[in-house]
Amino acid sequence: MPTVLVNGRRIEVPDATTPEQIARAGGIRSGRRIIRQTREGNYPVKPGDHVQVQQDDKFVDAPQRVKGF
Repeated sequence: MPTVLVNGRRIEVPDATTPEQIARAGGIRSGRRIIRQTREGNYPVKPGDHVQVQQDDKFVDAPQRVKGF
C-alpha cells in the first residue's frame, strides 16, 4: 500500500481507493471535498470516483463549494 499525504499527515491507503476512504483514513469529517495536489495544479476528486494513488501523492480537504448566496 502506498503512503500518501493527507493534510500533511502520512497515511497508507490501497492503490485503488475512493475519496471517502481517503477522508476516513485521514480523519477528515464528512461534507468536506477531497482535492489532489500535483505539480500541474489542484484537482477535486468527485465523491464515488475510483482514485489510483501512488507513493507520496498529496491530498487536502476543503469545504464544499456552494453557489448562489
